[in-house]
Amino acid sequence: MTYLIGIDIGTSGAKAVVIEREGKLIAAVGQEYPIHTPQPGWAEQDPQDWLSAGIASTREVVQRAGIDPRQVAGIGLAGQMHSLVCLGEQEQVLRPAIIWADQRSARQVRSLTSRIGQENLAAWTGNPLAAGFMMASWAWMQENEPNLAAQTRWLMLPKDWVRFQLTGQVGSEPSDASSTLLFDPHQRTWSDPALRAVGLNRRQMPPISQSHAVAGRLLPEMADACGLPAGLPVAMGCSDVSAQALAMGITEPGTVSVTIGTGGQLFAPVAKAGHDPALRLHLFCHALPDIWHQEAAILTAGLALRWLRDGLWPQSDYASLADAAAEVEAAMEGLYFFPYLTGERTPYMDPGLRGAYIGLELRHSQPHLVRAAMEGVIFALRQGLDLMVNLGTPVARLVASGGATRHPLWLQLQADIFNRPLAVYHTQEATARGAALLAGVAGGVYQDVRHALRLAVHEPDQWVQPNPVRARRYEFAYRDYLSWSQILADRYRVDEIR
Repeated sequence: MTYLIGIDIGTSGAKAVVIEREGKLIAAVGQEYPIHTPQPGWAEQDPQDWLSAGIASTREVVQRAGIDPRQVAGIGLAGQMHSLVCLGEQEQVLRPAIIWADQRSARQVRSLTSRIGQENLAAWTGNPLAAGFMMASWAWMQENEPNLAAQTRWLMLPKDWVRFQLTGQVGSEPSDASSTLLFDPHQRTWSDPALRAVGLNRRQMPPISQSHAVAGRLLPEMADACGLPAGLPVAMGCSDVSAQALAMGITEPGTVSVTIGTGGQLFAPVAKAGHDPALRLHLFCHALPDIWHQEAAILTAGLALRWLRDGLWPQSDYASLADAAAEVEAAMEGLYFFPYLTGERTPYMDPGLRGAYIGLELRHSQPHLVRAAMEGVIFALRQGLDLMVNLGTPVARLVASGGATRHPLWLQLQADIFNRPLAVYHTQEATARGAALLAGVAGGVYQDVRHALRLAVHEPDQWVQPNPVRARRYEFAYRDYLSWSQILADRYRVDEIR
């Protein structure tokens, strides 16, 4: 029997899985780590936390699977996108990583966008610039930490840094690199004009290989720590959203995934690297060499429930909160939640935007607050879906993914608010599983990525149909949501308040 290991370096924690060649999950283990907020709007992590959690999860998952480590054919990694890790000449980490949720670079985003121009951003990177992207975080460092910026030898993404520790080899790949705004997704190479715009050059960026390529071999000391044989092939890996899409076979135009994790994303594969002229959507590379994807992203999704729970009901779990919310009537309480707790991307691209509850009354209690938060997250995602449809992106099938698939209310809300049938894969740890499929290509278990998908990805486990009555209610509620959302966007527009 041959096994594969996938490691997901996420925002909330690291997860590791062991799967069989045909995709069956044998074991999964996760370990959390903190997000540090030393100042309002900042979000940082210690890269060593990623590595420690990844190693510990890998060692435990091998033990829990009860397999012979010599039967493992390869390791693959996926990870959070956009974030900045700076290494010095001795390959040491120079400062805590500035992660994707960080909003400190709002002024640099405005300045760079004005100086570069949207047309050039579109031509060079196919994307709008947002706070938390590597380009913006690096510009902030240049202005605020010039000594550290001058010492920086390498700029890396989270999963690339962890893989570097495992193999000793520096590298990156298109799906994650395209999220930096320093990469040309059309040509799948670092963008020289984008690099020059922020005082960088190609020598500071990792060399690019395909996502399924062998990045290096597991170093002896890392093999001992992980409980695995030294010399195992380690795949380049891919971004977390691409890995999740691989695990559910979302690789061709027409199928769109809806992910509700810490943040939320709509992931739509496209056959050509076309971008939104108004730069409200992102254009990133897929893990496959001939496919791209459009992405609508919101910064607060499942994080909204975490915020509510931690602040108001710390003894509660997410399932009990959602159970209580399920008892409240759909869109009948006049209460709206706008999930802009850390600014927003699609469609506003404004780190200064702030969240709100609107319509609060004395009769509203915990279930109403929770349901309104969940509805607000789906309304925000629908704005992205409507934008894709209006731009001509094919949307034939919606697939639910992320941690929200664990509760039926999240699923029914998506079907009702999108007013479309929703396919559901009860695929645990899809991101890590997608990384494991790339490990299988690197380890010679599969001929290529599409061969991996044919063998290891199957039909949806469930379909959730929209309820016609609730769908009609939500159509009216969505119109109100859009009106209030635009009022908030105008009130907090970053250009007017900074």
